[in-house]
Amino acid sequence: MRIYKIFIILFFLCFNSVKANEYSLDKNFISLKDFLLLKFEIHLQQNLPRIFKGGGVMNVKYQKINYDLKIDKNDNILIMIDAIMDKQRYTSKRYFPKIRDCNQIRNKIYTNKYGYSLFSQKFNNLVNEDALAEAINENILNISSINNDFKNEILKKTNIKIKIFHPKIEKNITCSGKLTDTTLG
Repeated sequence: MRIYKIFIILFFLCFNSVKANEYSLDKNFISLKDFLLLKFEIHLQQNLPRIFKGGGVMNVKYQKINYDLKIDKNDNILIMIDAIMDKQRYTSKRYFPKIRDCNQIRNKIYTNKYGYSLFSQKFNNLVNEDALAEAINENILNISSINNDFKNEILKKTNIKIKIFHPKIEKNITCSGKLTDTTLG
């Protein structure tokens, strides 16, 4: 009886090791599309808190930021960001979102700079196409297996759409464009 039990245990051990070899991670590769989405998502998760710092003093105060990422069948990457302005602050304060607010959201996420002077809120050229492309290449597209031409092609096919929701629905705005455009439209 004891030999029978040992034989059954050995059989299961051998059978399980064969099963484990069938599901080897070495044989499965993640696609570049999925990997790029993962890199963009990790970057967004790590850098969205930048938008909340200084909220209401140096820039608009937001109560919540949502995002979504998609790649279509033509390999275009779409980054969608919904920024909800602080309801308590902006129902009593008379401020309505502007295109520069969309630019500042994008700029803070990707370069950690506003791109606008502190007091006058005029464009200061600290965040331009080159600065955005450099930051994205350094932080997201730093993949050793892709060359600079391919990185530039990815940047050309990456779009961003930012919706800013004001407590008064009629004041909501939407801005979109290429991720590296100096100003979104």
